[in-house]
Amino acid sequence: MKILMLGWEFPPLVSGGLATATEGLVSGLTKIGHQVALVLPHFPYETAERIQELNPLLTIISPEHPFQPERLMHPVDSAMQMESITTSTQLSEWLASSRTDTGLNLNDPKTVSQLLSHYDTANIESLSLSPEEKKILRSRLVAYQKLVLNRSSVLQAEIQENTWTPQRSEVSEQTEILALLAVDIMRGTHGALFDVVHAHDWMSLKALAQLKKTTTLPVVLHVHSTEFDRAGQHGNQKIQSLERMGFHLADRIVAVSNLTRRILMDNYGVPGEKIDVVYNASNLAHARSGTEPQISAESEQKPETATSPIISFVGRVTYQKGPAYFVQAAHRALQLQSDLRFQVIGTGDLLPSMRQLAWELGVLDKFTFHGFQSAKKVETLLSQSNVFVMPSVSEPFGIVALEAMAQRIPIIISKQSGVAECLMHALKVDFWDTDLMADRIVSLVRRPTLCNELQRNGAREIDRFNWELSARRCVDVYKKSSHRRHRS
Repeated sequence: MKILMLGWEFPPLVSGGLATATEGLVSGLTKIGHQVALVLPHFPYETAERIQELNPLLTIISPEHPFQPERLMHPVDSAMQMESITTSTQLSEWLASSRTDTGLNLNDPKTVSQLLSHYDTANIESLSLSPEEKKILRSRLVAYQKLVLNRSSVLQAEIQENTWTPQRSEVSEQTEILALLAVDIMRGTHGALFDVVHAHDWMSLKALAQLKKTTTLPVVLHVHSTEFDRAGQHGNQKIQSLERMGFHLADRIVAVSNLTRRILMDNYGVPGEKIDVVYNASNLAHARSGTEPQISAESEQKPETATSPIISFVGRVTYQKGPAYFVQAAHRALQLQSDLRFQVIGTGDLLPSMRQLAWELGVLDKFTFHGFQSAKKVETLLSQSNVFVMPSVSEPFGIVALEAMAQRIPIIISKQSGVAECLMHALKVDFWDTDLMADRIVSLVRRPTLCNELQRNGAREIDRFNWELSARRCVDVYKKSSHRRHRS
């Protein structure tokens, strides 16, 4: 199949789990022989070219990297599929470690704020553009794309402080850019190349609405997170309205968990028979597939060291992720065992509040805040952990829990997470039960037998979460959506 995928971010430009999931799903789809044209509102030319060199079945489309239809015009042969499979690990490693080609300074708070903006939905005041604003945006985009013909001009434009670029545009503009790119592809003669449209989350819904007017292709919407997850009942009402419209427009919906499926049914009125659940997978385990060492009780045990046990929190520091509950659990755990250390990997709007709470509880000196880090650095920091804790208030899935499990780290996860419904070898607590959370932390530190059992069994369980399996299930959904369109 040839899939037109409407994305938002892709490694090495990573601000959250959506980039990780998109990378994994694209890898799985191309490994089983499908071609993916991934449309993004911003993606650097040189980085896109390098990724396409490493994956012949992936085409990246952005304002900086125009559509290359010739990549989709040739049928997939066994040689192309084998090349895609053999370079998968190489591409994953390159994406995880690559930062220099992105032109981003991850130590700059303003840059990180821009990366997080589509998650920090409370600060998004407007989602729609007036007809005049759309005309201006279109003219800017056309002018910008003309510069693509001369790479040195584009690079020069990007470094000038006051020059408009897609990267510097507002979230509302980037959602419109995504729609403009997608509609332009489908309006041309090359629209007939595709078999299905696969859209991701609310940022793609303007494009989805436009495509429903211009094409008869089946549209599948992949829901990784809803405004209800991010902010509860009192989230951004404009985004909730946009989501409700998109959920009902899509031919079928892929939900990342049964938890998300219930939210779609209960809070957005989506019929249950329209929703298919496809679990995410571990990118780390996926990249290492076929190269895993033999598992034994001895190999699973972390070496004894004189350092303090490290308890880790990884993710955006927002309401959804429950950072305050992590600090409260840390406070209680330190009363039971005073030599514990806690590390926070990530940033977000509640990071100052998290630090303030740690100070108020007298445990700030036990915390290390690493801020926003590249995927490779996150993997390194996480590998130093004795325990991983995910105290999310509402977590549609929670890929990071699988990443910790893939690194043989015992995990504690909230029952209010999608991943909790499909993992057996994890300790599960309600996000608000910080006393029990603390008790579980200390138990894992003090009881090596329990720790080793979770490590050993978790190492086996992680093999069930494979992106190729998730991709095959998505292909089944594509076929269902196609049948639905034909019947209607």
